Amino acid sequence: MTHDDGRPGGDPGPDQAPPPGPWAVPGGGAAPPPQDPGPAPSGPGFAPPQGPPPGYGPGYAPPGGSPPPPGGHPPYGGHGGYGAPGWGPPPVPRPGIIALRPLTLGDIFNGAFSYIRGNPKTVLGLAVLLSAVVSLLPSIGNGTLLNDMDRFASQVEPGGAPGDAFPFSVTTMALNAGGLVVQFVGTAVLSGVLASVIGMAVLGRRPTVREAFAWFAPRTGAVLGVAGLLVLMSIGWFVLFFGVLIGGVFLAVEVEPWLGVPLLIGGLLLTAVLGVWIYVRVALAMPAAVLERVGAGRALARSWRLTTGSWWRTFGILILASLVTSMVAGILATPFSLGGSVAMVAVTDTALAAVLYATAIFLGSVLGGAITSPFLSGVTGLLYVDLRMRREALDLRLQAAAQQGAAIGPEVYLPDAPAAPPSGAQPAPGAQPW
Repeated sequence: MTHDDGRPGGDPGPDQAPPPGPWAVPGGGAAPPPQDPGPAPSGPGFAPPQGPPPGYGPGYAPPGGSPPPPGGHPPYGGHGGYGAPGWGPPPVPRPGIIALRPLTLGDIFNGAFSYIRGNPKTVLGLAVLLSAVVSLLPSIGNGTLLNDMDRFASQVEPGGAPGDAFPFSVTTMALNAGGLVVQFVGTAVLSGVLASVIGMAVLGRRPTVREAFAWFAPRTGAVLGVAGLLVLMSIGWFVLFFGVLIGGVFLAVEVEPWLGVPLLIGGLLLTAVLGVWIYVRVALAMPAAVLERVGAGRALARSWRLTTGSWWRTFGILILASLVTSMVAGILATPFSLGGSVAMVAVTDTALAAVLYATAIFLGSVLGGAITSPFLSGVTGLLYVDLRMRREALDLRLQAAAQQGAAIGPEVYLPDAPAAPPSGAQPAPGAQPW
């Protein structure tokens, strides 16, 4: 039989099944003849149902139809599926420069660049200002030092005029001594101010220079105390280092070389390792003093506790950051150093050559400090935040603070408040304003 055997009106032939009714059972035979459902109900508010039963989409097959394909329905969010997109944990909040979770090396370095790039007016402005103050006296001292060396060289030449036996003038020594003091104070202030800026950048805030100094001002004493303790520790290490050096040389020369040389080498190595180990353990004291509002001694102890069990990781990140900043500072300062050296050779006037050399060194120091100091402070501050996330679940506290949507201040970094006082006792005074 061919397709043309049917009648033009669509009547079935003798061997054909009758046409299907309103619906046919998939895979089955013909549907039963339609039955009169009776009069449709009517009344106010009644509307007959439209389309397939509720809860089913297109392609609905009633019970008794074909079974679902092997493997069940497609997963949520898959091609050909239905329903909501794929389920998973909610995204980690990121109100500022980092996601509020324990950080990787890439997170720390990206965050250190991001807070500079996101707030360059404050960060670079502070760095340029304080780097200029820190570099001014040492640069002038270098210029007067060249004059002293030139004067001393002319004295020792044959036929030279007699002069002082000491090659350095009082002015040069005063400038270099004052430069050390200014460098000590300026570096500490810059580290403290940038620590407060980093703490706020984590929460998505971009403080101005005035706001940054206002947040830092109450912590000036603690910051200078931390810097002073670090200087004292450095002096003690140098005394120990030179003591080992002198003792080893004495043993090697005056007693027995086979005894003095191994002791000298071993003592110097142990002293160097001890210095590096202590440096890493106290490296986070500055952000702790600023963000937790603790004194200098407690800040050093806080850094010591935070780095317990994470010494190697902290050491690796700090060393890598120091290598990067040293390389960048050297690249930035090289043109200025070459320019100063050319000025010394090309200019015959010694005083003018010294001024040009000091100016070149000053500009190179300011530019290098303005770029490298914020990055190194950013790495140190984010290391502090990361270790508190890992040790104390600070990320959960920061996430809760970020989700509140209210203005968040540095008080979020304060340690947990003590338990409530007993009934009838006077509450402890709150933290002093930032």
